[in-house]
Amino acid sequence: MVISRKKLKIEELAGIEYLGTSGITARCLTVLTMVIQAGGEIITRAFLLSDVDSSSNCGTHCLLLWPESSDPIVIKSGFASGYPGEGPRGLSSALQLLIRHNIEIKEYAVDANFIQRADSSCLTLADLAMFETLQPIRPARYYDYILLREEQRFYNDNLVKVLFVKNIPFSLIDNRIMDLAIDFSNNPDANLMTCYRRLEDIIRRRTGLEGESGSKLFSQAFLSNNAPLYWPELPEAEARGRAGLFTSIYMAYRNSRAHKENVTTLDDAMREFLLINQLFILENEAKSQEN
Repeated sequence: MVISRKKLKIEELAGIEYLGTSGITARCLTVLTMVIQAGGEIITRAFLLSDVDSSSNCGTHCLLLWPESSDPIVIKSGFASGYPGEGPRGLSSALQLLIRHNIEIKEYAVDANFIQRADSSCLTLADLAMFETLQPIRPARYYDYILLREEQRFYNDNLVKVLFVKNIPFSLIDNRIMDLAIDFSNNPDANLMTCYRRLEDIIRRRTGLEGESGSKLFSQAFLSNNAPLYWPELPEAEARGRAGLFTSIYMAYRNSRAHKENVTTLDDAMREFLLINQLFILENEAKSQEN
């Protein structure tokens, strides 16, 4: 017996970006956080596509995300429901993530063939057109997939935050410390100390205060009578507040790091780096007094 198989034509395929790996929950969660954090396109809607077995109540799920102005994104079926395990935990986390970022969720019932086409990266234009007439599941049941913790029905902020990769936001970093930002995770302590020294060197060169360092350097550079560096058009109180940031951050962080072994988490080190980055930005905005 000859089995006839319908061949898909290129023009029938939908313009969709496919992410994740079917059956691999961690990978699917990772790409979901990447899509949300990338910031290039705001995700406005998420369709939870569910193939749930009526007898066992176990389900396989994938996500169809709708950016504001670009092609839809499919995250393949790394999510599951109806039993204890990584797949259901991942689905719970994914839903909390979407809810926390104010992304509208609708759940649609699909069959195993649809999930298979999504996992094979070959959804068609007809598949997408189906959602124009297909009604979402009502009443909404996706809340039932969220694993309750301490009666938190909607989301757990700590759970949501830990899903994101710890990255420095390079677009916000001063160019003069970009090299340290790129290398940061390899040696946070050394890169932080280089930041502190580099900032002091820059201010010494601009002001001629070669013999000074740390808090005394910043006080003379920004707070002394006829200080060599200032911020034009800023009220005096605001200017003094900015100058105080330099001395305060060095006293709170740099001195401790310079004089004793300092054990900090990568999270804390990144926050400290962003504080120093702001000092570089403020220094760059400061003007030199005319002699």
